[in-house]
Amino acid sequence: MVDCSIPSGGVAERRGIMPPLHSRRLRFGIALCLFFLAASILWNANEGLAATDVLVNNYDNFRTGANLNETTLNPANVKPQTFGHLFRYSVDGAVFGQPLVVSGVSIPNAGRHDVVYVTTANNSVYAFDAQHGNGAPLWQKSLTRLPNGGEAAVVGIYSTPVIDRAGHTIFVVAGLMEGTHARYVLHALDLSDGTEKNSGPVVINGSVQVDSLAVPFEPTSTRLAVQRAALAIAHGKLIIAFGGDFFEGWVFSYDKDNLRTSPSAFCTTCVSRVTAISGVEYLNPDCTFLGPGGGIWQAGRGPVVDGDGMVYFFTGNKAHIVKNDCMIPQSTSRCATCSSAGGCMCKGIGSPKVCRGPDTCIAHEARNRNLFDVNESLIQLDPRKGLKLTGWFRPANWDEFGVDGLEMSDLDLGGSGPVLIPGTTRLIGGGKQGVLYLLDTAQPRSPCIASLTNTCLSPASPNPVQSFQVAPPPPPPNEYYRQLFGGPVIWSRPANQGGSLAFVWRENDYLRSYLVSDKFEGCDTNRPAPTTSQNCPSFAQSTDFTDRHPGGILALSADGVDASTAIVWASVSRVMNGPGKLIAFKAVPEPSTPTLLTKLWDSELCEEDRLEGGSDFIPPTVANGKVYLATGANEVEVFGLSEPRQCVPQLTPDLGPMLQ
Repeated sequence: MVDCSIPSGGVAERRGIMPPLHSRRLRFGIALCLFFLAASILWNANEGLAATDVLVNNYDNFRTGANLNETTLNPANVKPQTFGHLFRYSVDGAVFGQPLVVSGVSIPNAGRHDVVYVTTANNSVYAFDAQHGNGAPLWQKSLTRLPNGGEAAVVGIYSTPVIDRAGHTIFVVAGLMEGTHARYVLHALDLSDGTEKNSGPVVINGSVQVDSLAVPFEPTSTRLAVQRAALAIAHGKLIIAFGGDFFEGWVFSYDKDNLRTSPSAFCTTCVSRVTAISGVEYLNPDCTFLGPGGGIWQAGRGPVVDGDGMVYFFTGNKAHIVKNDCMIPQSTSRCATCSSAGGCMCKGIGSPKVCRGPDTCIAHEARNRNLFDVNESLIQLDPRKGLKLTGWFRPANWDEFGVDGLEMSDLDLGGSGPVLIPGTTRLIGGGKQGVLYLLDTAQPRSPCIASLTNTCLSPASPNPVQSFQVAPPPPPPNEYYRQLFGGPVIWSRPANQGGSLAFVWRENDYLRSYLVSDKFEGCDTNRPAPTTSQNCPSFAQSTDFTDRHPGGILALSADGVDASTAIVWASVSRVMNGPGKLIAFKAVPEPSTPTLLTKLWDSELCEEDRLEGGSDFIPPTVANGKVYLATGANEVEVFGLSEPRQCVPQLTPDLGPMLQ
């Protein structure tokens, strides 16, 4: 250790005068210090503590999907000769959450490390060194027991955790099955060694009040909840959402510093579980095949948390499916199948011989009107008021009969999640219909109580402010496969720097970019597609086309607003549940090709870069010169700059059209 302090004491220090540099000893000491300082800077640049953390899914609470602090990777060096596969982390199960990155973590008996945190479907949490792939994790934690120590079957960790950097904690939800009862356990783990903290772990539990009845959160082996949406923190509360094909949508908020504090709960369709209102017993397995639905999954994206700490989700379709030889209640809803008094007997066709019930296209309301169904909706919740619903929006075609009806055709709005345009009160997003919405979240100045007839959002003009079809549906028989699962990402820039750009890659389409301010620019109202209000042409697009599920799952990296550094990263699947593919595009077109998003690199150009498995809705994590890509092949693949290499392009076999 070299002492690089300046000699102190006497007149020189009191007057702020540096000692004279004439002594040989002092000159040697300063030279030695400068040598070690330079060595330290070089070590930090190559091995040491990185500046950029990725603490949440999609990089920030607005879910922009953009890391604007990437100073290493750029279009000049992301090319086959200098960029490619570096190493991988092997884990004990498929990875369904986005890898998160924290710099400068002190690990017991191992010093300080930049750390990548990975979770698996085998209920494991791993901490790996972010700079090196030496195989062994810094620590691993198995979350396979109930808080009381009891044994249970593993369901898996399917969401992206959230990290409280100031609290030195990573929060994770692990699924277990105790007999026929599903238990979802919330853990608070220390970043350094995985030790449980904050009075955890706890089993997630709660209920909502519908008039005089408490409706509990009751996941089972047949009504299986799925905790897919990424976790978030808002106003000191952990935000945890659930969905499931046989289950309603739930949101819980827990005190992040004390998990044993009683949580708040919100339910999207629990009004429909009260038989006195809907006339349907959803918990009766003899006759109910599916419902009530309205789940929250958003293809794994977390909720938007705006600058005021309000929380926003998209919800899924409701569904009411009745089993064969059971009674279908009479209804006059737009997608009803029985108009006879006393009901109709279900005589289902095909397999598994079921019928659509009337609740599918009915939004029920509690008798006191405090609660109502918010399936196929944007919901705004206030964590400071116990997750009170303070605003909402639902597309007008949610209950429409036919191919454009969201409920009738399983076109969940909640197939993806919203993104907040920075500096505005406006969200953009869409779902399985392939329609993008611009939604204003501004609230009335006077107090407003949300109800079925009052959304309490966008008082200046009705939502949606804009809606448009990203691209025409593919031709039959694949017209259904036009979904948005990845959701948009936004590169926020001031107008004098070219303006903000939004990127989206729908199934059966090209990667597209759009110019946005507080709205999509360049739109018109000349004969828009059905159920939309405008036509909004893309600013530029790729020549790469994907007909694979789930389209392109995107991230963006740049050094601020510098166009010469901006890259759009896309994870796509070559075949469902099979090989994946990572692609890098230049985010800004070349002047000679102003409408083209140029491909810089992809993982199939060199044999050593090829991916064994896809990433299933997980965006690439770009941080500190590396790209971390989770896969379903029990690995996280890591890409970055390499020594110059010779890369012989490899032929990729044609796998044929996508079957979904």
